[in-house]
Amino acid sequence: GGSALKAAELVAEAGGEVIEVLTLVDRQEGAGEAFAAAGMKFRALFTADEFRA
Repeated sequence: GGSALKAAELVAEAGGEVIEVLTLVDRQEGAGEAFAAAGMKFRALFTADEFRA
């Protein structure tokens, strides 16, 4: 999440518009909350819990 958030922030700083951040697996370590705090949508296709089951 940290690397993706940094990349999204750099895109925004360069004048780009980040519409949504898509990841394959949300490790459920706070990325969703971090992106929300930055005003960005965050979507995961799967969560880590789905692989632990």
